[in-house]
Amino acid sequence: MTTIGVTALRDSSTWKRRGERLVRASGNEYTIVRPGWFDMNDDDQLAIARRQGDSHQTGTPADGVIARSQIARVLVDSLTNPDATHKTFELVAARGLEQDDLRPVFAALPADPDGALDGPGDVANLALEDEPASVRADLDRTRTQH
Repeated sequence: MTTIGVTALRDSSTWKRRGERLVRASGNEYTIVRPGWFDMNDDDQLAIARRQGDSHQTGTPADGVIARSQIARVLVDSLTNPDATHKTFELVAARGLEQDDLRPVFAALPADPDGALDGPGDVANLALEDEPASVRADLDRTRTQH
């Protein structure tokens, strides 16, 4: 789990994005969940929405909101749902009822491209060659270990 707005070039998000890249490079099974603002949703805002590309980056609840209980549910469900494997997405709630079954939500999301450092639709604003040498070395080590 990282955060919505992780691809914005802010000190608070750059290291989280680097962590995501290391997870993708590891060759392990993963699901990267980027939740919106915790517990700021309205009573009728319970439907789990599908969103990728980290395009909402105001740094406010306008980026998207989600209940803590929904975050927990998605994290637990993603551990055993093969449709969640190798996917990166923003977790936000839309108006409507919460889904009983999350499989269709996971299945509708495109998987991260093989060998990609970033998620589908993420803005290409943190080039590998612009990363610190220590980060590039960590990524190289991680890639060669699998």
